[in-house]
Amino acid sequence: MQDAKLLELNDLYRRIQDDPGYRNQAMGDVFVPGAGSPDSGTVFIGEAPGREEERDRAPFVGPAGRNLNSLLESIGLKRETVFITNLVKYRPHNPKGENRPPTTGESRKALPYLLEELRILSPEVVVCLGLSVAKSLFQNPRLKMGDANGAIMEQHGFRTLTTYHPSPLNYNVPAKRDATQSAFALLGRLLRAGKAAGDRGV
Repeated sequence: MQDAKLLELNDLYRRIQDDPGYRNQAMGDVFVPGAGSPDSGTVFIGEAPGREEERDRAPFVGPAGRNLNSLLESIGLKRETVFITNLVKYRPHNPKGENRPPTTGESRKALPYLLEELRILSPEVVVCLGLSVAKSLFQNPRLKMGDANGAIMEQHGFRTLTTYHPSPLNYNVPAKRDATQSAFALLGRLLRAGKAAGDRGV
């Protein structure tokens, strides 16, 4: 199953890179694909790669990635056993070359490809790391983190959990760190419950 999914993912990633309307001049030219286990059943989605991710051609390898690793370990997971990707696969940057959030148009262009990526992966749970990803996935620009954090919602046929992006900017704020840790604790309970149901043949 994993080999078939990898073939489909590679085809999808090739089509993204061949799409002349996907990347613009305010993005880097390094494509950053998703990484991890396609058969994990749990997919984490960030908004876009940053400079570290562009350098390593892998998602969540900078300070936010280290925080994500700690959060995964807190619920008995490792990044190799889940799948991690971004909504936008190129680094958006400002005129000075600094990281910036994707625009609404860039996110809108990337969304159909992300949905195809999720269809290929067919996860049990999708985790949105940050409000901008959740707004795009739910197509709800008015969504507030106070309402979304830790809430389980169905969207596009996937059970979806939203929490804060694990960037140091968020993670160093005690209230946001606590909210993120609570959301991950909920994720851990969901995954354990799903495994127990599977073991019982439910």
